[in-house]
Amino acid sequence: MHPLRPLAVTATALLLGAIALSGCTTASSVPGVAVGPAVNGKDHPTVAVIGDSIESGSGLRPAEAWPALVAVDRRWELENYSVPGAGFVTHAGEQDFGAQVDQAIALRADMVLIGASDNDLGRDVSTVSAAMTAAVERLRTALPHARILGFNALTGQASDGDLAPLNQALRNAVTAVGGHWLELGQPYRGRAGLVQNDGEHPTPAGQQAIAATVLERLDDRG
Repeated sequence: MHPLRPLAVTATALLLGAIALSGCTTASSVPGVAVGPAVNGKDHPTVAVIGDSIESGSGLRPAEAWPALVAVDRRWELENYSVPGAGFVTHAGEQDFGAQVDQAIALRADMVLIGASDNDLGRDVSTVSAAMTAAVERLRTALPHARILGFNALTGQASDGDLAPLNQALRNAVTAVGGHWLELGQPYRGRAGLVQNDGEHPTPAGQQAIAATVLERLDDRG
């Protein structure tokens, strides 16, 4: 059983640890993805997250979002660029995922996690797919040695069927450049106590459920 479980027992320790972004480490078995000590000669990898309100922790403190919780376990130096409402072609204010890609490149990240988003639902799938491919190829060109991990859109409301074309398009883009895909399912959707009152965003316990799934998927690879 992963140390993030049971969720309620570990919440306080995880949130305190997330503030400092430090904690115990375990080596990932994802091929080519080093998440413990020594990445490119550094003690800890610099990791960028590209995502939407689920990754940013909408309605919660940043330290309660799943990327921060995973960073504690894996001893990542985390930069979470996620913006609520953004997608690959959907803008939040003036920003879409392209702006987050720019930030990850400027960071010279050792690893980039990039997820599909239900914010792109209702947009032409071929247009979204082209934007995904362009974003991932730009990451690979600018960061040729970075580890790129893609993951499916996380949601409290959208159906698997609606999300499938977006998830598949991003999976194709990520694996085409030698990245890895993390199939996370929907760890909090429809589960009592894991969804906020808006029906879309995870509670702290929901974020912890996502974090536990991410860690399991990292460990399951290989």
